[in-house]
Amino acid sequence: MLASQRRLSRGVSRAQGSSRSRSASYSYNDRGVRSGRGSGNGGSGRRPNKKSPFPFVLIGVLAIAVLGTGVYALSRPSSHAEETESAVETQAINPDAIQKDLYLDYSAFKKDAELLNMKGMTKEEVEDFLHKSYQWNIVIKNANPNIQYFSMPEFPEHKENSSSDDGVDDQGTEEIVKIANSLSDVTIRPEKTEYNVPDLLEDSIHDFVEQIFTAYKESETVESSTEESSTEKEKKKKKKKEETTSETETQAPTADYVLQLPNFNDKITDYVNQLAIVWKMAPQNGDITKYNRSTGEFEFGGTKDGYAVNVSDTAKKVMDLLDAKEFSGEVETVGSAIPASTDSIKDKYKIIASVTTKTTSNQLRNTNVKLAAEAVNGTVLEPGEEFSFNTVVGQRTAEKGYKPAAAYNQGEVVEEVGGGVCQISSTLYNAVFRAGLTTTYRRAHTFAPTYVTPGTDATVSWPGPDYKFVNNSKHAVGILAWYKDQTATVQIYGLPVLPEGVKWELVSEKVKDLPVPQPQIITPEQGKESSGSAGSEWQAFKVITKDGKTEKVKDHYASYKGHTPKKYAEGSTESSSAAESQTGSTQASSAQETKSSETKQSESKTAENPVISNGPSGSNTVTTTAEDYISPGPGSD
Repeated sequence: MLASQRRLSRGVSRAQGSSRSRSASYSYNDRGVRSGRGSGNGGSGRRPNKKSPFPFVLIGVLAIAVLGTGVYALSRPSSHAEETESAVETQAINPDAIQKDLYLDYSAFKKDAELLNMKGMTKEEVEDFLHKSYQWNIVIKNANPNIQYFSMPEFPEHKENSSSDDGVDDQGTEEIVKIANSLSDVTIRPEKTEYNVPDLLEDSIHDFVEQIFTAYKESETVESSTEESSTEKEKKKKKKKEETTSETETQAPTADYVLQLPNFNDKITDYVNQLAIVWKMAPQNGDITKYNRSTGEFEFGGTKDGYAVNVSDTAKKVMDLLDAKEFSGEVETVGSAIPASTDSIKDKYKIIASVTTKTTSNQLRNTNVKLAAEAVNGTVLEPGEEFSFNTVVGQRTAEKGYKPAAAYNQGEVVEEVGGGVCQISSTLYNAVFRAGLTTTYRRAHTFAPTYVTPGTDATVSWPGPDYKFVNNSKHAVGILAWYKDQTATVQIYGLPVLPEGVKWELVSEKVKDLPVPQPQIITPEQGKESSGSAGSEWQAFKVITKDGKTEKVKDHYASYKGHTPKKYAEGSTESSSAAESQTGSTQASSAQETKSSETKQSESKTAENPVISNGPSGSNTVTTTAEDYISPGPGSD
């Protein structure tokens, strides 16, 4: 009895700490014990001696395990492939690309084009696709019948005539006059015979695609803000895909976006307006065309009708191409002739201004003056054309024959190749003023000049400052310039610019003297002492004479620096000799003032009996009169 109770107790204890199957096993053992006690065959309480079912159960479990392993092995590759495919798909997704079916109708660029499904395409890829869907090559042809006589105008460079970095004479008063130039607002650069219209669709494509992707991203943002659970999202995605597949099989997709061409009329009209300015050909009325250096005379051309582009009619022809969705083709301008004058104009040409200035006795300087005059002589300017002294004369070099002579550099008087050419630019400036032409850029010298009255000078150096003026007349003008017997003469040859009976003169008056600059302390090795000089300010006037009456109008203001005195430091061994030098300098200055006074008296006599300058050979020149002489400035040459 005790033995049976311990066995039962041990069986219950196992059942409490094991699985349900194990408890059932132990219940089965209890049933065997109780059955033994109730039968008469096992009086000892042992289990009946019959074959145990345990091996069969073990074999069943092993069979199930083997079968499960096989099923798992067969199903594993498929699951792994799906995971790999999902990973590859995830890696292939471009966050910048469209992730769903969106259709674009771009038939505006290409007739009968199929819809473009933009799924998987980035903004750049859509733009590139659209650019390749058409070919742009619209050319406007210049239909001017006299195009062989037409010359393209020079476009303004839009740069300021600021001080040069090369330390040249750029510290004087600057004068800039901006004149109305019809080419100033022209941005296109056509050829003489044709103009390729820029691709107008390019910017439109960019803006349109930008709008598509902006709208797409906004819609995606809205969907993300109302995102459902992943399970529901997958179900809806699968359902939508099935519906899309079904719809695709039953009907063609419709466009989500339709690309439409904007109205290019304003742009085309603007381009043709600019073409009309550039391609306008003034009639040739027999003006001078060039200068014959062998005869010393200007030559006259024949008459040719001009040409003007009709903007509205030409723009319409271009728009007709675009409206027909034809982005490649040629269009000829529609225009009309501008009749040339039938009157003979040759007899109307004359010298409209002449100015002569006196040079020094320095042969090297006079050589430079002569070379600069020869370079300027014979220049022809068409109406509206701008003259540039540096462009016409070029760089003054020893190879061209220019000599070293006094010039200004960084506020100092130095020896410079080409020194003295400012006399030609200043003489030209005065002639241009008298002719009624417009100076567009001029700079005064740093220090007051001696060959013209301060305020009436125009300094030049290479590469700047420059002297410029424009031919604001309706006909071509020519420039005559020469040097002879220590005089420089410049004349303007053309049709009168000023009204009949009107004359302009340029005069200048000193307003005040400026203090002598503070002295510069130097050593004997750096040079000799000098007393320096005072600066000055001048007011230039335009003197207008009309019908015997004279009007004096302020024109411009000029300021000139004084020369800086140079002194030795106290205690220098040269101080005593410097004092003597200073005394000698004062005496020399006094002698120079006497000489200057004599020179002015001589000029006064010259005005009464002017020297006649015959100028270069040729019938275009005229003799110089007393009115053509410009009085020199103060001081010595």
